[in-house]
Amino acid sequence: MFGRMIPYVTLRLSTTARSMHHATLSAKRSNKALAAFVARMTAAGKPPKVILVAVARKLLVYAHAVIRTQKAFESSPNAPFST
Repeated sequence: MFGRMIPYVTLRLSTTARSMHHATLSAKRSNKALAAFVARMTAAGKPPKVILVAVARKLLVYAHAVIRTQKAFESSPNAPFST
């Protein structure tokens, strides 16, 4: 090898981050409201990783709202929580 060696570093996600990543990939395909959000961000020219992080954040906001209100989640964009 020529020059200075750069150590190989692997990126290991925590179990929580890995679970969030898989949930995000699934939700952006199956949830119509999130799919529309992804389409808007894609049309705006956002990079795929930015879109993935934005969808993950939306999922966390949804989860927090479900826990806070103790109401079931409904994926309708007009009424996110049912009574």
